[in-house]
Amino acid sequence: MDEKLQNILDCVRNTAAVITDTAADVAYGAGTAARDLLSVGKLNARLAERKASVHTELRHVGEMIYATHTGSPTDSDILLAKLQEIDEIHAEITCLEREIAAAKGLPVCGACGNVGVKGDLFCRECGRQI
Repeated sequence: MDEKLQNILDCVRNTAAVITDTAADVAYGAGTAARDLLSVGKLNARLAERKASVHTELRHVGEMIYATHTGSPTDSDILLAKLQEIDEIHAEITCLEREIAAAKGLPVCGACGNVGVKGDLFCRECGRQI
């Protein structure tokens, strides 16, 4: 076989190998990105559900307070339990927001938990280094 033809074939073979490796890397990256996007989507759905729960529970608290105002007092222990339930939901919301931020690659302050903006070196809430 002609030496020039052999060189061309070797060049084509090497290029094909590089393209194959690059395609495999792209496919892996796309799969990883899709999985991460799905994960963030699930977290966002859970976050929306928990925020809706807060609104529902606050409506119930408002109804209890109004009932007390109109002469049908609500047991204070029941009201306190409802308020504590709302506090727990708020804590879940904060955790979900931090998980979403971390999944998106946003900085989260280790001291106060505030979610920052890409590129932040210091927390906008407490001033500590992120």
